[in-house]
This record gives sequence, C-alpha cells and structure tokens, in this order.
Amino acid sequence: AIFLAGVALKVYKTYVGQPSQQRFDYSHSDSLFYERSKLLNSDSSFSGIDSLKTKINIRTASKKELMLLPGIGEVMAERIILYRDENGSFKTINDLKKVKGIGEKKFDKLKPYIEVQ
Repeated sequence: AIFLAGVALKVYKTYVGQPSQQRFDYSHSDSLFYERSKLLNSDSSFSGIDSLKTKINIRTASKKELMLLPGIGEVMAERIILYRDENGSFKTINDLKKVKGIGEKKFDKLKPYIEVQ
C-alpha cells in the first residue's frame, strides 16, 4: 500500500503537480549583447581592436574608445574615466595600474594598444 501510494504520488507530481523547471529566458541578455555590438560597430573609425591603426590616448579617450581595448568593459572604462577625473590626467601609461581592477596581467594586454600624449 505504501509502495503504491509512493508511485501514485510520483505520477501525480510528474503529470499534474508542479510544472517542470522553468527555463532561463535569454532574450534580455541577447538584447543587451546586440545593443552593445551595434554601439561598437556604429562608429566606423573605431569598429574593433583589430581595426585600430593608432593607439588609444588614455588621457582623452571616451568610454566607447576605452571599451575597444582587450579586457575593458563598460564598468572598467567608467573606472578609468572616474580615476582620470578625480586624480588628473595620466602622466605615463603605467599610471593605468593605479585604477582598481587593472593589475600586471591586464596592463600587459593593454600596453600595445595605449599611449599617453
């Protein structure tokens, strides 16, 4: 009797009871990805890191330009600009290491693409 009650309960839960696990809706994440892709591709002079013919001047670069650098997203670009606004212009490219979140490894990836003029 207990066995049959257990089987009946399992069948009930499977077919009638709670709906199966809901799947994650990726539509919001996808829309953010497509918007950011459009933003990066909208300016023909800065369509990606591979198309950069000149280095990015970290003293004057906009958020959009900074986001073209490898490993720099929206938050890190905002941190760089905030640091620049609070502490004055960067004197050397090594000053970029003073920004929270930029260590030696990230700086080494950025080094070929940045300059201070």
